Amino acid sequence: MRRLSYLASLTPLETWRLVRRRLPILRNGPAWTADELLSSSKHSRGIRFAELLLRQEAIVRQYMPWEPLDFTDRRVVEIGCGPLAGFGPLAIFCGAKSFESAEPEWDPVLFSSKPVADRYLRVFHADLVSLYGPRMDFEAFRSALDDRMSIHRAGFERAPIEGPIDIVLSQSCLEHVFPLDATIDKLATIQTAQTRFLHLVDFGNHYPTGNSFDGLYEQPSADYIARRGKAINMLRAPDVAKLFASRGIPARLIASRIVGDSYAGTIHPWWRERHDDTALFTQLALIVGPVT
Repeated sequence: MRRLSYLASLTPLETWRLVRRRLPILRNGPAWTADELLSSSKHSRGIRFAELLLRQEAIVRQYMPWEPLDFTDRRVVEIGCGPLAGFGPLAIFCGAKSFESAEPEWDPVLFSSKPVADRYLRVFHADLVSLYGPRMDFEAFRSALDDRMSIHRAGFERAPIEGPIDIVLSQSCLEHVFPLDATIDKLATIQTAQTRFLHLVDFGNHYPTGNSFDGLYEQPSADYIARRGKAINMLRAPDVAKLFASRGIPARLIASRIVGDSYAGTIHPWWRERHDDTALFTQLALIVGPVT
């Protein structure tokens, strides 16, 4: 019933996109249209990236020394920036020397279109001015995006991004990457000991269920992926932390949301042999560094 309620809450364009992405005969169509993006409650709000950054940095400061990220004259990389360039416009507005990302759904024609400029970037720019001050007017902002932002239509591990990089970001991306090892290998080649990074990872089921883990743990990881497809890689927070450590990237893992009390499903022995309750029910975690 919750899934039906969720579908009923979507706009017709969002419903069409959901259906299109699940029907093989339609998957080769364009990834997004401007109308789909601009009618989405998620994608149409560029300022949410500033809100996410402010909230996540506030959480990190409760656990370790952390100065707010300073984008001024920095080389910034985001893993999987999405169809509207993710943190890119914010980083460029705040003075980044360059912003690079790898995004398989990237469409430069769509991003440079008049609807996106007028209904997304212009509003985003106005909000950035209110938050950070009048650093540049809108035309200068558009020019800076053209000059200093590069987004590759490829998986991150194959993108021609070279180091050293000053800041690396990702937002609910690492849980979708298959295999994640290759992405962490790439990070190890472009980061230095001074690189600052902040990754938000969502370990839930990505469905509007009563508990974020409903349906995940009734079978081993491989069986879930075989049944549902490669939507999430099923790694848990300690698994991701170990990947960073194994590649020589010192990182701090901060569980920012643990929601196990409402879980009513069964837990297969495969999971119990590998993880305790904290690992199983950490829905959101921040992976940050450098660790000093």
